[in-house]
Amino acid sequence: MNDRMTITEAIQALASYGPAVWLGVLAAIVTFIIEVVLCTKGILFAGGEQKLKRARKAGHVVLGTLKKYRYNDREPEGKTANRLYTGIYEYTVDGVTRTKHLVLSGMKPPHTLYFYYTSTPEHVFSEYDVGKNPLKILIYIIPVLIAFVVMTALGFRP
Repeated sequence: MNDRMTITEAIQALASYGPAVWLGVLAAIVTFIIEVVLCTKGILFAGGEQKLKRARKAGHVVLGTLKKYRYNDREPEGKTANRLYTGIYEYTVDGVTRTKHLVLSGMKPPHTLYFYYTSTPEHVFSEYDVGKNPLKILIYIIPVLIAFVVMTALGFRP
């Protein structure tokens, strides 16, 4: 039993889809390109970089020192590049010493690290924390939703 398609059969199968599918795919590609351009210009998901810039401008920068660290091996065992390092840093602001836990993937935490804060020194962040926005998954979900809406509006039924 041979369930494989040849290249020509695959091209014919793709060509058999109606214009609704092709316009939906085109809308998804255009949406993704627009999102990428907006991200590179700092319009979308630039909150972390803006927050870092505001903290530097206000002078809310403090040096943290690594007090201890540990690591957890992930699969496969024995690979040093496949470790999660957790570093515990101490920093002092206005005579009060606080700690900050920082998790890094695949690299040992540096001995000293600059931390930043915007309003209160109790909530510091580092350059490693910038860019970790779980909403960035929307960059991939929105084009798929746009494609679905366009295809459905043009009459495509799966």
